[in-house]
Amino acid sequence: MDAELVRARRAVSVVFAACGAAFGTWLARVPAVQDRLGLTTGQLAAGLFGLAAGSVVALLLAGAVITRIGSRVAAIVGAVVLCGGLPLVAIAPSVPVFVAALVVLGVGNSTLDVAMNAHAARVEHGYGRPIFAGFHAFWNIGGLAGSGADALVETWHVPVTVHFPVAGGVLLAVALRAVRTGFLRGPDRGQGGPAFAWPGRALVPLGAIAFCGFVAEGAVNSWGAVYLSEVTAAGPAVAALGYFAFSVTMIVVRLGADRIVARAGAVSFLRLASVVAVGGFAVVLAAPVPVVGVVGFALVGAGVAGIVPVAWSAAGRTQPDAPGRAVAAVAACGYAGFLIEPVVIGVVAGWAGLRWGLVSAVVVTAVVAVLAPALREGRGSSAHD
Repeated sequence: MDAELVRARRAVSVVFAACGAAFGTWLARVPAVQDRLGLTTGQLAAGLFGLAAGSVVALLLAGAVITRIGSRVAAIVGAVVLCGGLPLVAIAPSVPVFVAALVVLGVGNSTLDVAMNAHAARVEHGYGRPIFAGFHAFWNIGGLAGSGADALVETWHVPVTVHFPVAGGVLLAVALRAVRTGFLRGPDRGQGGPAFAWPGRALVPLGAIAFCGFVAEGAVNSWGAVYLSEVTAAGPAVAALGYFAFSVTMIVVRLGADRIVARAGAVSFLRLASVVAVGGFAVVLAAPVPVVGVVGFALVGAGVAGIVPVAWSAAGRTQPDAPGRAVAAVAACGYAGFLIEPVVIGVVAGWAGLRWGLVSAVVVTAVVAVLAPALREGRGSSAHD
């Protein structure tokens, strides 16, 4: 294997980890930021809306940006904005500034996310075999590392006004070094072409698959601990263990998913992933005690782990002339699921209970098995399909 490609693969993995750590740093210390500013629930919700709005706007523009400046430069821009957004959130003197800072954080996260995935597609193309899921495993690893560091600084009573600037500076230095020394030089395929183009019919089912995968992830991220606490009467520690188990199995499966896809094919892999995830949700819904619910969430993590990486990888191969634009289009569909599903679950839960709310995620996850053949039709699967 070409040494430049190997170096690029390592560099992209590092950037994925840095992105996950930066976003995980924010998520784990939301209560501390809320306390520092004395935010009401409504004011915090306004900030979170700003985060979502910034993310969506950046996703809509990311494809055009990458087509113009390339994934390497876009990754640098995204890293600077994301890591620069952390101290802005920490030192915000008022609610309007706090909301604006979260808009910046959302823009940076989405820009870096699409840029590093577009570059991952370029590296995978050079390898000539599936390696995409491994990159996403490093995002989860970074997220857990960021959360773990947050727990440590909480124990040491380090204020966010110190923690976020330090974390942002360190993660920015790590990401920039990886991009500058490891990312592939030269223009991306399709760079310099038209910034906007109709995404093509082949991307529609891939976007739907990404949507379904993010729905499952969003359901567990937003409601997993609440479900274990309210439905199975789990204590705070056990309730948090559900998300931890979900994250660990995601990492383990993503580290090995590329080999499975290479051997069994993407279509078979997605069908199996859907079955495992739905089975995991079934265990959660039937859980009589907290420990069974934790096992169920672990199974969900194992099932959903490969859905999004496979869809994004297929998107990059479906439009080889503009992989960045294709990845951005599929990513936008995916993040729509991440944003919408927690709200849907909350509405249904308020009407019929949290158990019924979670059923919506089960139904959507099952759709992945139905959509899986689209990877074959769109020539986004491996030769085994």
